[in-house]
Amino acid sequence: QHASVDLQQRSKSAALARLMKHEVSEVIADVPWGYRRRARLSLNYLPKTQQLQMGFRKAGSSDIVDVKQCPILVPQLEALLPKVRACLGSLQAMRHLGHVELVQATSGTLMILRHTAPLSSVDREKLERFSHSEGLDLYLAPDSEILETVSGEMPWYDSNGLRLTFSPRDFIQVNAGVNQKMVARALEWLDVQPEDRVLDLFCGMGNFTLPLATQAASVVGVEGVPALVEKGQQNARLNGLQNVTFYHENLEEDVTKQPWAKNGFDKVLLDPARAGAAGVMQ
Repeated sequence: QHASVDLQQRSKSAALARLMKHEVSEVIADVPWGYRRRARLSLNYLPKTQQLQMGFRKAGSSDIVDVKQCPILVPQLEALLPKVRACLGSLQAMRHLGHVELVQATSGTLMILRHTAPLSSVDREKLERFSHSEGLDLYLAPDSEILETVSGEMPWYDSNGLRLTFSPRDFIQVNAGVNQKMVARALEWLDVQPEDRVLDLFCGMGNFTLPLATQAASVVGVEGVPALVEKGQQNARLNGLQNVTFYHENLEEDVTKQPWAKNGFDKVLLDPARAGAAGVMQ
């Protein structure tokens, strides 16, 4: 992050070309600062100073680097950092806080607080007052499986003229500007025609699938996480798209015999997670 933007892009492009042994096309980029719409900040109570640490963990360590500002965050989130620190540092449950997530959606700002012991009524009231005063949607996570909505509606973000709802814990691209450009570039490369039948593998909740459905005759989205399949179906209904269907499948297995695959496809979009797509490519 401390190298020039141009040098970063050239270095990463050259490294990718070297690893792939293939020419790399133009880097899809947006603004170099103030772009990240999600942050997860670790929390730790220091008994000696009776202070709450809030920041990011060092690489390969459990130590926390205190963060008071973060210029890659969107301005709305960066401005919240000292206020969040002050609020959380005033709670009785300071010793029992795991992390706090901040998310900037089109619908507004979200705060998700992971706590490892029940919150007192006083603490809950403080958090609710804080969320109201800052205009935040507040969610509490007493464990990794539970998410309690304290205030706010289902969050959503705009993607190429569509509205995509998501759960606060769902994966979304952290760079909204680059996401818009990626979707537009995918549509350009695929050159989708009105008669095309398109397959989107590892489709998530429809980030590419739904924009494809605005141009193609039909689109099939396939995803390995059931909750994201359900969210994709919900987003299709929300946007009035009736030519798209979502399926839950293990994409590490042979999917060519599935009923949805029998008629073939004119175009395929593949956007796997970091683990890659070795199974489906075979």
